[in-house]
Amino acid sequence: MNDLSFDIIQKPGIIHMNVEPLKAQLREKMEEYASKVFAEEDKKDAKDDLAFLRSIKKAVNERRIEVKKEYMKPCDLFEKEVAELIYLIDGPIGLINGQVKEFEEKRIREKNAEIQKIYDELVEDELQDYIPLECIYGTKWGNAGTTLKSIRREIESVVVKTSAEINAIKAINSDKKEAALNIYMATRNLPAAMKCIADYEKQKAEILIKQEAEQAERAERERQKEIERIRKEERERIRSEEKIRFDAEKLAIEALKTVDENAAAPLSTKESQKVIYTVVATPDELQEIEMAFTSLGVYFERKDV
Repeated sequence: MNDLSFDIIQKPGIIHMNVEPLKAQLREKMEEYASKVFAEEDKKDAKDDLAFLRSIKKAVNERRIEVKKEYMKPCDLFEKEVAELIYLIDGPIGLINGQVKEFEEKRIREKNAEIQKIYDELVEDELQDYIPLECIYGTKWGNAGTTLKSIRREIESVVVKTSAEINAIKAINSDKKEAALNIYMATRNLPAAMKCIADYEKQKAEILIKQEAEQAERAERERQKEIERIRKEERERIRSEEKIRFDAEKLAIEALKTVDENAAAPLSTKESQKVIYTVVATPDELQEIEMAFTSLGVYFERKDV
């Protein structure tokens, strides 16, 4: 196969064209049109000139296409023949490549089986939900140059890190611990899991402070209510005592105002008045006062207080 010779004789293509005379003719002709100015009444002449110029452009372009097509015929034929050669070569390339691919796929399957064994050995059942093999599978693990020893070290490192972070979450005394573990299981992101707990505890503390404030407010309202109840009872008690005292005084006054009407009648006239005197005196003085009332013919009753 090394003796295969791909001999090609290539001669540069040459296209001759009277380009300079044509340029001179066109420049001269185009100068006539460059200075033309048309009026409304010259519309038909303008359209005729435009059609003429476009026909010249079309003829030049069509000639270019014809020349290029003729010029490219050897190249087109060459590419067709080369494509046939490549087709002949692609046949065994596909066959051999398929076999090489199968060898590589078999090697990868066998290596993945060894990786699975290492994973099962190093990763305990309770950790497998946190670090599934497909999630930690390195991009270069399937390469022939990546050793099983290095893969083992990587898995060990992941296991140590994951175990430490799970234990850090479990060590926190929080009602949100399980939710944080679920977040960590889904993301293996320790800060996100810790934030879940921190946000919950912050919210919990805020709620507790609010509840304590509300409880203190309720207690203060109850205290004020009790104070008001005691004050009300005291006011009612005072009013009751005052009423009792007032009634007693009233009864006492009424009792003082009463006299034996039958006994007083002989000594009373229409002009007689009933009055009460409060006298502070010695027994002898009282006796003299009473004698004076008697001598005056005044009816009196003595009521000691």
